[in-house]
Amino acid sequence: MSRSEPSLAAETTDTAGGHANDAEVLRVVATLERLADDASLSTEQLRTIVSATIRLYAHASERAGQELPPVTSDISTTDAITLACALVRSQDLTPFEMAMWFSRGQRPQGG
Repeated sequence: MSRSEPSLAAETTDTAGGHANDAEVLRVVATLERLADDASLSTEQLRTIVSATIRLYAHASERAGQELPPVTSDISTTDAITLACALVRSQDLTPFEMAMWFSRGQRPQGG
């Protein structure tokens, strides 16, 4: 899968319980992909996007009642761990605290 062809294999739902518009989701993803290559994105703009994405993921996982696969197969291990470490540091978590939270989660089926 290329960066310009995001996957919508998972069903998307909005907060009202209906289905999100696939075209809208594709537009948002395309915008984010374009911004990923934009060197002029400010730290505050990046923080706003990541924060909204975290809320989106957390709410979707809560609604599903399980940890959902958070990324597509085109995300490198380096990119994933870079964000994971930044998130851990941003919340002032220690490796011990992270291990406690990690043990609470379940590996998603098929993820």
